[in-house]
Amino acid sequence: MALNASVWLFHTIDPKCYSIHLQRNIMKTMKQMIRLTMLLLMLSFNLWAINSSSPWYTEEKGKGLVINVELYLSSTCPHCHKADEFFKEIEKHYTWLHVERYIIDKDKKALKRFGDLLTELNRYDFAVPSIFFCNSRWVGFATAQTTGKDLLNGIEYCKEEIVKNGRLTPATESVLNRWGNASLFDSNITGSPSTNTFIFVVALIDAISPCALFTIAAFLGLLFMIEKRKLQFISGSVFILTVAGVHYFQQVYPTLFFESLSWFRIPAALVGLFAFYFAGQYYKKHSIQPLFIVLAFLLALTVPMFQQTCLMNWSYVFEQWLHNQNVSGVQMGLYQFAYQLIYIFPLIILMFLYWILMKIHFFKKFKTKLTTIGFLYILAIALLLIIYPYALSNLALSLFLIVSLGISGLLLNWFNASKMT
Repeated sequence: MALNASVWLFHTIDPKCYSIHLQRNIMKTMKQMIRLTMLLLMLSFNLWAINSSSPWYTEEKGKGLVINVELYLSSTCPHCHKADEFFKEIEKHYTWLHVERYIIDKDKKALKRFGDLLTELNRYDFAVPSIFFCNSRWVGFATAQTTGKDLLNGIEYCKEEIVKNGRLTPATESVLNRWGNASLFDSNITGSPSTNTFIFVVALIDAISPCALFTIAAFLGLLFMIEKRKLQFISGSVFILTVAGVHYFQQVYPTLFFESLSWFRIPAALVGLFAFYFAGQYYKKHSIQPLFIVLAFLLALTVPMFQQTCLMNWSYVFEQWLHNQNVSGVQMGLYQFAYQLIYIFPLIILMFLYWILMKIHFFKKFKTKLTTIGFLYILAIALLLIIYPYALSNLALSLFLIVSLGISGLLLNWFNASKMT
């Protein structure tokens, strides 16, 4: 399959090289991808079943569902003492909580247990205080009004989800681990940043974080491939608005978001296949202008959805901060609107910057090179959507593909130009 794809890319450098043999290669590649996609989906569904037993909760007479919490502390850590006092206080009011305390600098068994839990969750730092519950880890403790409130909200959320589903689901664990990561940032904030500063900085980091690299690549790929300014504006606007909608959905409805991800494997694969079909039509010079708008919507729907599965999700930092603010519902709505607007602002800037640069004679000569790079970006994203869309949240893979495909696009153009001379 990789060889066929390579042959395809080689022949598409010069449109005159198209032939019946090329079309057969494309169809053969598509059939192989469909078979591979169906095989991966069947395997994922077979592995989806989960053992409902869990060490993180028990059923006790008189108490009902009891949530088990493991608190790892150091005897010399002031933040650990704060966390310990907080749990001593809430244990008085929440009888369905069972808290075990481990002092890792005085008990070797506690330290070993701590290391085992970290390994299970693929974490490798021994920072304390560390609070484990519902197969999630929360690090640090600032105050009962901030970190404590977030912790209690997470524990209550876990209990509600177990009662509703009858078990601890992967979706619940995914939400809690991302909330735990966000809480770490919140507990380490020094000083008191203003509301405007906090919203602006966190939203901007969220927009350009590793979780956004493939979204930016897909957006640029579409811009580079579209010739007409009007179509660039329409497709770009559709892409930006759809990205904003997906981002808001995963931020405000995290449980529903993670529960729906497994069902989006097939739609994601179909979007990938559509992108391959689109690429084939594009290089055949067929009239596909309306398809740009469709592709923009589909990529903006699927790519950000799977990218947001990265562990450090900055939108949850904002959501926890918003949850801890004593403001009215109207103010919360305004803060939320401002955050989403700032989040899509870099994409808007990229679109206008591209228009400005393409008006300058020096940059116009790069248009052909950018078109090839955009084409390769769309192909790479399509392939990931078909094979394993969760790879879109991998930072190393994102950087490698974006840089290597950019270089490959330049080399392909250079090779094509040398052939023509």
